[in-house]
Amino acid sequence: MTAALMAACKGRATAPTDITATTAILHAQTECVADTMNNPCTGWFQYWADGSTTVLTTPKVTVNASTGGMIDFKQTVTGLTPDTFYRYQFCGYGDTNVAQPGLCVGSFGGVVTQPGTQPAASDYSATQNFRTASASTGGTVDIGRVLSGADTTAKPIGRDGGHSIAYSPNQSLWLFGDTVQRNGPAFLALGTAAAGPFVPGVAPTTLNELPRPPAAPMPGLTSPANFFPTVTGLVTPDDPPVACGSSGSDSYAAAWESGGARIPGTNRVLLFWAEICVAIGDGRGWPVQRWRMAEYDPATNRFLRFFTPFVSNPMSAGLPPELTMSNPVFGNDGYLYLFGSKQNPDTVFVARVSADPAMWGNAANYRWWGRPGGAAAQWTTDYASVTSVVTGIQPWSIHVADFSGVGGGKKLAMMVKDSFFDSPHFRLYTADSPLGPWTAGPAGRVPDHCQGGGFGCYAFVGHPELSSATSYVYSWYSPGDRQPDGGHVRLGTIRW
Repeated sequence: MTAALMAACKGRATAPTDITATTAILHAQTECVADTMNNPCTGWFQYWADGSTTVLTTPKVTVNASTGGMIDFKQTVTGLTPDTFYRYQFCGYGDTNVAQPGLCVGSFGGVVTQPGTQPAASDYSATQNFRTASASTGGTVDIGRVLSGADTTAKPIGRDGGHSIAYSPNQSLWLFGDTVQRNGPAFLALGTAAAGPFVPGVAPTTLNELPRPPAAPMPGLTSPANFFPTVTGLVTPDDPPVACGSSGSDSYAAAWESGGARIPGTNRVLLFWAEICVAIGDGRGWPVQRWRMAEYDPATNRFLRFFTPFVSNPMSAGLPPELTMSNPVFGNDGYLYLFGSKQNPDTVFVARVSADPAMWGNAANYRWWGRPGGAAAQWTTDYASVTSVVTGIQPWSIHVADFSGVGGGKKLAMMVKDSFFDSPHFRLYTADSPLGPWTAGPAGRVPDHCQGGGFGCYAFVGHPELSSATSYVYSWYSPGDRQPDGGHVRLGTIRW
């Protein structure tokens, strides 16, 4: 019930709550010192549907009294449109440092604007953002960008990917895909990584960029670096193929991260990535030519052991989707379970291998849950016979992880992205074991318009260490955020 001391960074909009199809409660953190009677502390919100130039406002609230510190200022807005992406700022004036007509600010560290004006549409962190519910989807909330200390206004970093792996009670490793930095590396094709502390429900903003392994981690790096090993020996997907990256081939070798998991009983992690020859041009395709794994030590930034169970033959043909599974879950039965998806036919499949690392490098040790020769479902070496553990969906991508640490009886959770462009739809599923049964949970759409970049929003990933028993935290690549600097990974929440 007071205005922001915005010049002192003591007021900002915070995440909304109680989102329905037509209403939401907007929140802010703010403080009033009441050091003058001539400029009473006054606060309100301004909000708008993304893309609209009409700025709506809530009633102004004036209270000229000391709050004794930061408080939660909140107001309910009504008359919203279902399934719509909204943005808002907290506005105010008061005390001796913010004169009328006041200032408006979005999330922490966001730009300040004048009341009645909107910040740059491409700066998603200049506002608090949410999407209203619909008859079939729940409300979703944007909780911010994933940032490292090297990601600054002068040297912004654009990248996709965004898997996180908690390797200790309060530290996590973040893996990213293709990376660019203004006034830094023009393009990094072998993935990048950062590490740092985490707090559930909060977007990390002070991660430390990791140098190229095996260099030891060091604080204060100002640019990202390639993370995965150099990729060699790939060919273009042409007929006839030529060496990837060779003169005139219009191609380059890339390593695309595919997540990982902490190895039980250790602070080391198991990582997955694809080695791909990215062939530029319509119809050439980007087949995965090698599927790789590694045991990695975040404390030393070293790959300890490599495993390459699946290599395409011929290389130019690429691996079938059944051999590019990831989403690792260590079971309590001595197995490492992996998940993947494909279309035509639409299938979410499961594979497993012994949890003993000595078994990971040999393709003969893997089994898939399938129906070989039309038989009853069983563990089989016939990967082409996989059967779906989730039916009635078209999976564009999936993410599976162990969420048992969040409490509330949660165990495994699967996020299925089942559409592509224009704020794609997703649904959560939960299960007690890898084979299910998988129970359908809430569905939603990201608080984003997903325009720009050619592929819309993608890289949907769940984050167990940031989630709770009531709030599922996920990330996605937002192509329009902070352009023209390459888009960014953002975090969102949905109630579950």
